[in-house]
Amino acid sequence: MIVTFDKDILSAAVTPAMSAVSNKNTITSIEGICITAEADGTCILNSFDLEKGIRCTIKGNVEEPGSFIINGQKLYQIIRFMPGDIRIEVGDKMRAKISSGKSEFTINAMPGDEFPNTPSLEGDWGFTMPQCELRDAMTKTLYAVAVNEPRPALNGIFFKIRDNRLTLVSSDSFRLAVCEKEMKFENNIGEDELDISIIVPGKTVAELLKMLHDDTSPVSIRATGKHIMFTMDNICFFSRLIDAEYVNYEKFIPKTPATYVSLPCAALRESLERASLVTEEKGAGQTKSSVKFTFEDQVLRVSAVSVNGTVNDEIPVKKTGPDLKIGFNCRYLLDALRACDTEYIKLALVSPLVSMVITADEEMLTEDEIASLEKKKENTGLLSEKYTHLAVPCHLRE
Repeated sequence: MIVTFDKDILSAAVTPAMSAVSNKNTITSIEGICITAEADGTCILNSFDLEKGIRCTIKGNVEEPGSFIINGQKLYQIIRFMPGDIRIEVGDKMRAKISSGKSEFTINAMPGDEFPNTPSLEGDWGFTMPQCELRDAMTKTLYAVAVNEPRPALNGIFFKIRDNRLTLVSSDSFRLAVCEKEMKFENNIGEDELDISIIVPGKTVAELLKMLHDDTSPVSIRATGKHIMFTMDNICFFSRLIDAEYVNYEKFIPKTPATYVSLPCAALRESLERASLVTEEKGAGQTKSSVKFTFEDQVLRVSAVSVNGTVNDEIPVKKTGPDLKIGFNCRYLLDALRACDTEYIKLALVSPLVSMVITADEEMLTEDEIASLEKKKENTGLLSEKYTHLAVPCHLRE
């Protein structure tokens, strides 16, 4: 195989491919990137760690076609420091010569047929939507995905597609995040009316967020019974699905709140960031302390006490319903507020023992937010959207 690449084009393909290169495995081939150069100049870069993978198609000046595996970490580092166009030459002795200008590296290679078989990328069902909308929904829910939870379903994001409505749900038992987007999906394959429920691993979503652009360019989503594929431009990112049944999340959302509070999201977020200076400090034998909310009249008092100090803050609010005192894990609540993208939020509370629901305060949308939403509907085909964050209370020590 002899092929020459433009440095920027090759780097743009290898960088996302690194997300599926295995670093801790006894199978040497999945520590590499398989480069397949075809006679017509089409070059396919594959990486696959047996859980998720990348397939990227680019153009190169192919002098001799072939397929070989080159260690991903070494290739990535070499490309970074090369001065210009990069020439890769691999002979029968399985030595890859990578050169650019006067610079030249020689490293080991492997035959391409030793690369593990990747799943079919056709898909039994699928659709296309704007990248910015998928990115937005994932950003609002990724923070609540569990890590190494004994219940496999909670280690991923639940995708539900039904009646032109995409719903993403995540929960780690301490918090719950839901984002719903109603829109007309395009290029549907499979069922006439999509009615699908799958669970995508949290690690897959985290890597996908790095690849998605915040614009209206399309992302094609295809899936089989075991795998899901996201195709953007010349990149196809695929992953195993979590084979489990997701929890009935709707039953955890309180249906009869007694107290409603409207306030600026930034004011509450900044108050909690100040409170975290006390709650996040660790003392001898002291675990992280909670933050207490006291809703009285039209004021929210935020306070926290730990072995290292105390903090007190006040925020003017608009409240209807009875006064209430309730406690939360400060960091968990901060994560939820950082995922909110409206200027005003509404808090719905039942009692100190029931989870608090955080949603956008649609009655307080600013003119800029309304204009932005209308522009988004015009550019992306979005019909409606909403987010819901659930914060589980913790015990307060008086």
